[in-house]
Amino acid sequence: MKKLLSLFLSAIIALSCCAFSIPAGAASFETENGVQVKIAPYLYKSTLYQMEFPSHQGYEIKEKSKEGDYALSRELNDLSYVFIFPAGTTKIECNLSLDGESGWRGFSINSTDNANYWEKDAKGNIDLTKPLTFRRDEATAEQDEYGVQYRDYLLNANVGGFRDYDKIYWRLRYTCNDAEFTEYFDIKLYDYDNAEKKSVKAVNFNVAGLPFGLISGENVGGNQRHVARYLSENGFDIAAVQEDFDFHSTLERDLRGFDYITNHTGGIPGGDGLNIFTKGMPVYNETRVPWDDAYGILSDGSDELTPKGFMYTVIDIGNGIYIDFYNLHADAYGGEGSRKARTSQFRQLAKFIEERSAENDRPVIITGDFNYLLHSREENDSLYNIFCEGLGFKDAWAEYHNGGEYFNMSQWHNTGLPAWGNWDSVERFLYRAGGGVDVTVSDFRYTDVANDSGKIISDHAAAECNFTFIKTADFTPNTQNLETVKAPASNFINRIIWFLTALFRVLSDLGNLPELLGTLK
Repeated sequence: MKKLLSLFLSAIIALSCCAFSIPAGAASFETENGVQVKIAPYLYKSTLYQMEFPSHQGYEIKEKSKEGDYALSRELNDLSYVFIFPAGTTKIECNLSLDGESGWRGFSINSTDNANYWEKDAKGNIDLTKPLTFRRDEATAEQDEYGVQYRDYLLNANVGGFRDYDKIYWRLRYTCNDAEFTEYFDIKLYDYDNAEKKSVKAVNFNVAGLPFGLISGENVGGNQRHVARYLSENGFDIAAVQEDFDFHSTLERDLRGFDYITNHTGGIPGGDGLNIFTKGMPVYNETRVPWDDAYGILSDGSDELTPKGFMYTVIDIGNGIYIDFYNLHADAYGGEGSRKARTSQFRQLAKFIEERSAENDRPVIITGDFNYLLHSREENDSLYNIFCEGLGFKDAWAEYHNGGEYFNMSQWHNTGLPAWGNWDSVERFLYRAGGGVDVTVSDFRYTDVANDSGKIISDHAAAECNFTFIKTADFTPNTQNLETVKAPASNFINRIIWFLTALFRVLSDLGNLPELLGTLK
């Protein structure tokens, strides 16, 4: 794909000779006295829970619903937690109760008996000037019976399932700068089997629709017909595509069953290549935003020559559930300039998401061609820090295939397979609950799409993801005004502007032309 884009640059040259912000619904909050808490906003109770106790690895609870699918993620739907106590904290007690009045169970840690959680100075002494971070996964690694206490609290041996409680109560007692504090909060328990829910099968695919078939020898139009067949015949409810440029009409003509299609912005130059197709799910408030920063003209993926960015939509998936759905195409290549541009782009998108979620809290899905691998850990783990740590998103591949682990990819490295298109690839789905609607992933896979001759038709795999959206007792109906956005009458002027812009940039960067030509050999 990148070589094809470089060919576009050559075509331009030839033509030039002629002429701690916390989003609503996130599992993060601050207690009255300043303890930062990151924890699941709600859990599920079910008579069909199955529990597993891997030795000293915490424990896992999977809820198998009456419908036969595993609905919950690891560790009691992420009852793993993080507490960040203020600087000066010297003693902590964490307790659980089912009635909030008595029967408190838990454990305590302090600076003399267990100093593992305090930061140390250069001499190894506890540094009480730093906040104290305490994680449940660390606790269970040292004291596995604490996990058993969760089980004992919820499990009712008489009926072979969970007791019918609606909340788990938490009590924190801690000493900070010689003052003692006690704080309370709770987590709601919901019935998954009887909850109203909606399953959605989504796909994300960079379709490589660049208009250079005659030069590169690719039958791009024919490939788009194969893309349309793949999207139409595999049961997808939502399809997000990138690099949907000059052969969009071919792709759209051969689609079957997709009755909602976003407005095409045109081919190269001027189009952003982003579109979303849905089956029976109306799409509203379509908004397209170009990146503020990009890097590379005649090098590093030539990202400054197309209006890459992201598109925002609101999709009515049914059952009264609306989701904020984003489709992006981030900067390509791995040089310093491209890495910094991607980080800037992620920050720009994160700010946009915060603003939209503040207006109306809904579940959020982000997909697209991120051009970012988690295991590369570039720019100080920018994707994880900005979206997962900062905004409470989860990555579908990491959650479903890597046990919720975002940094240890050793088992995948050991396979000998390259990450691209196989594991932790650049085609991603991020997801977050909102508006009283939980989101779980029941399947995720990468698929190479081939033509009738068996030839792969894109330099990207398609990412397929099965979501379940679950209404909880906190469900908030949509009240925002939603509009169907019509396409502008013509994008001809926009294409002329982008042609001249691209031409100017190419002429300003001719020093990199030998590098470009070298990639085309």
